[in-house]
Amino acid sequence: MEGMKSMKKKSDSYYDKAWRWVEDTYLKYFGENRTSYGVKDTLRKGEVSGNKDIDGAQREVGEAVGGQFGKGGVGESVGSNVDKNFLRGNV
Repeated sequence: MEGMKSMKKKSDSYYDKAWRWVEDTYLKYFGENRTSYGVKDTLRKGEVSGNKDIDGAQREVGEAVGGQFGKGGVGESVGSNVDKNFLRGNV
């Protein structure tokens, strides 16, 4: 039984690493990191007014703020460090 748990844990570890690689590759392709994507996604989920103009403005603010943490943004180094040290868990 101990051996099965060890194999499952090792398998989960490989899966997690592979999935992180897929996420990293996808985000890098679009010039994002987990920080910039998370900011954009959080503000996008907050669209609750039902007014297309207000929701559109909120979406644009989210894109602008989140973009500052992505590739080429003013906060790119901050976004990268948060991504590597906190969101990925130093993997």
